[in-house]
Amino acid sequence: MNKPLSIVILTSKLPEDIWLVNKLAEVSQIEGIVLPVKSRYGEFGIFQVLKKRTQQAGFIGMINQALLFLYVLIFERRRNKQAIKTIFADKPHQYIENKDIDTLEVNDINTKEVRNFVLSKSPQLIVVSGTPLLKKRLVRAFEGQIINLHPGFAPQYRGRYGSFWPIYNHEPELVGATIHYLDEGVDTGAILIQQQVDYHPTDTLKTITYKQHKVGGDLLIKCLTQFEEMASGAYHKNDCPSKNYLSPGLTHYLKARRWLRRRKNSK
Repeated sequence: MNKPLSIVILTSKLPEDIWLVNKLAEVSQIEGIVLPVKSRYGEFGIFQVLKKRTQQAGFIGMINQALLFLYVLIFERRRNKQAIKTIFADKPHQYIENKDIDTLEVNDINTKEVRNFVLSKSPQLIVVSGTPLLKKRLVRAFEGQIINLHPGFAPQYRGRYGSFWPIYNHEPELVGATIHYLDEGVDTGAILIQQQVDYHPTDTLKTITYKQHKVGGDLLIKCLTQFEEMASGAYHKNDCPSKNYLSPGLTHYLKARRWLRRRKNSK
């Protein structure tokens, strides 16, 4: 039996990422974990987020995105909480909760402190899931060593919303999960493995994302246990569109859900 790979994980405190770390601890030697001080990384305050989204989508687009946030909070929060319990029901040993792994908590993932922490662990691989975009200086420091779990089908659907835009664009077969090398782009690195993800037409956006994360976790386990084989076959897809999608708004979301319902009823 091959010796488990030594890894460092850069991730979040969201339930799906805690589950992921505990699962990966069963098949790898986790030398360290980098987590946010709070539930999410705090690099950006609310006003900075609103300013950035206004620059990207315009004022009306930003309002549309804010309305979707409120809609999910009011109408889907309970369903989403139940979905977490159901999808991640296979409880692994609680390595993080029991403080069995050396952990660094930071407000900003892109700091010299994080780089030095990773260097001190000398991992064979760095696994990323649920963090903000890594800046070039951090990526370059560990070039060729970082792999990322992307809850989306790269490169067609890059960015944070790979569960939504394939449905909005009437391409439900491109709802998937991808494990890829992390480079200086957004989900543009060489692909190690990817897979379509099954979902139900009544699933919420969050529920589909959770299902992508679950499949992505299984793919990561396969990757870490068969890494030489996966790495030798890493590839780029150049025969398809490649787009980094921004956050949807409420009007996008309602339109996509109507299409899903019609599609379900037509079968």
